Amino acid sequence: MAFSTGYTLGFATAVCVGCSLLVGGAALSLKEQQDLNVERDLKGSVLEALDIRPESGEATGEWIDQAYGERVEVKVINAAGAVQADKTLADVEAAQLAVKGSTAEPDLFAVYARKDGGNVGAYALPLDGVGLWGPLSGYLALKPDAATVLGATFFAPKETPGLGAEITQPKFKEQWAGKKVVDGGQPRTIRVVKGEAKIVCPGATDYCVDGVSGATITGDGVDKMVAEALEQYEPYLKSLRGGK
Repeated sequence: MAFSTGYTLGFATAVCVGCSLLVGGAALSLKEQQDLNVERDLKGSVLEALDIRPESGEATGEWIDQAYGERVEVKVINAAGAVQADKTLADVEAAQLAVKGSTAEPDLFAVYARKDGGNVGAYALPLDGVGLWGPLSGYLALKPDAATVLGATFFAPKETPGLGAEITQPKFKEQWAGKKVVDGGQPRTIRVVKGEAKIVCPGATDYCVDGVSGATITGDGVDKMVAEALEQYEPYLKSLRGGK
């Protein structure tokens, strides 16, 4: 049976519209779960940097939500390092969005504090930078002395697997524990060096980590974003060190 041109076009249009509605509906129905997964990835990264881990097994979504809610406190500080008790993480996000695309610095920052009973056991600082192919981010956690690194986590969604993406792997992250951000009472950053830190930084390995072979630009991006975060947070870190 032959069909008219109008019928064929109408049928094709109906099929296209129907498929579009199905795909759109599926995307909308999955968005809530996708947003939750992204939120849990970020929370999980904070928990890892702060060395908060499940006693056994993997960190499930439910465990992440509970551990983050019970053990992590978000503190909002201004550029001078003063805690802003009336501000929230939403205010920090708005401040960062307001300066996006410009050379201006946001006037609010977030600090993630690990609650150990009535004490603070560590402080995690957000990191934000650029690698070879796209954005880099993560968290650098410091011990209560605000001078010694407890741990670090990194995101590199656009970097090349086996090269730049290796900064997300344990071998790279585990190097950061025990590194120092103060030298002789003065703030100092941690360099990501090309090669082995013990060779490139003799006598100063507390301030260097090994880079990833073949991923120099990604390493430079990590180097820069850590240095920028430590500079931004130095007024607050200095206050934690008693003004030192």
